[in-house]
Amino acid sequence: MLRAVDTARTADAKGDALEELSKYLFEKVRGVECSGRNILDAPRAHELDLAFWNDQRVSPLYFLDAVLVVECKATGSPVGSNAVGWFVLKLQDRGARHGILVALNGITGSANRKTSAHSEVLNALVRSGIRILLLTRSEILTLTDGDSLSSLLQRKLLRLTLDRVVHVDQTGNVSRPKSSRRKR
Repeated sequence: MLRAVDTARTADAKGDALEELSKYLFEKVRGVECSGRNILDAPRAHELDLAFWNDQRVSPLYFLDAVLVVECKATGSPVGSNAVGWFVLKLQDRGARHGILVALNGITGSANRKTSAHSEVLNALVRSGIRILLLTRSEILTLTDGDSLSSLLQRKLLRLTLDRVVHVDQTGNVSRPKSSRRKR
C-alpha cells in the first residue's frame, strides 16, 4: 500500500493513499474501527483526516483515547512545525489527549536538541498534556499486524512521557544524546 502513496501523481492522491493505508493499519488492531474520514467540524474550520473508535474494553490500545485522531502527511520532506502546531490545535479544540501523526518522512528538527517540529510535539505535551505519537515510513515497514502497531505506539508513548523524545526506532530504543559528563 505504500507503493500507492509513492506512485500517486498528485499531492491529494498521495494524501488519500496514505489515509487508506493508515485506515488499514489501525483497523488491524482489535477493537479499533474507522469512525470517519476527512471529517469537518461544525464551524467547518478544521478537517480531521481520520478518526477511529478505540473500544478500550477490548483494544490493546486501551492506553489511548477512545476516539483516536490520525493526521496523515505524505510530503516529500519532513513535516514542519506549522503543520504539527495546526494538528495540536485540532486536538486541543476537541479535548483530545492523544493524536497520531503519520508522517512518512518524519518531522523537522532534532529529537535530541528538541528543535523545530520536535519542539511543537514537546510543547503540546508540557502546555496541554497532549501526546502526539509519530509514525514514519521506516516504522510502518516493520509492522506485521495490529499487535505490532499496538506495541510500537505503547513504546512511543512511554518514551515521549518518560524521556520527552519524539522518535522511536524500529526496536523501540530511543537514540539518546551522549552525556557530556566525563567518566571517572
